[in-house]
Amino acid sequence: MDVKRRARQTKTVIQISEMLDEANVRAWLGGGWALTAHDSSLQSEPGDIGFYIFAADAAQVRILLTEAGFGIVDCTANSFAAVRGRLYIAWELLWVDENDNVVTYEGRLEREYLWPRDAFPHDKSVLLGGVAVRAVAASALRQYLSDGEKNNGGKRQKLSKDLSRFKSLVHDRM
Repeated sequence: MDVKRRARQTKTVIQISEMLDEANVRAWLGGGWALTAHDSSLQSEPGDIGFYIFAADAAQVRILLTEAGFGIVDCTANSFAAVRGRLYIAWELLWVDENDNVVTYEGRLEREYLWPRDAFPHDKSVLLGGVAVRAVAASALRQYLSDGEKNNGGKRQKLSKDLSRFKSLVHDRM
């Protein structure tokens, strides 16, 4: 990824995080961007931006994004995307099950992924471009990627090339 594109995407992530904070909506950076936020030395080239939000906040987030000039596309029961120009932002929905566990669903809600209790910290746990943002916890990302490797999860497979490096990062910080 070229430096200018990465800088534009970083700026967009920060702006969206701040916009959602002002609206009292919690959102966590996920995927390759979360990996990079946890360890900027990773050579991962995060392409598209991914966020996690609670399903109850999805309508409000779509309105805020539309007001910010994004088009909303690819809406499913468990995700949607926001596009503006060549920028594509994936939004995965978080659900709370009957046992107060946070889960996401893949496909058409047929397969559930149970996140660890500490996966979505309340505080802004990482720095991105010098600004504190929320990101999926490093240990939860590690588990998610590892589980995806075992189950041949489509999106997760793309990120798994950094998994061994990321495992050592998480281990060193625990």
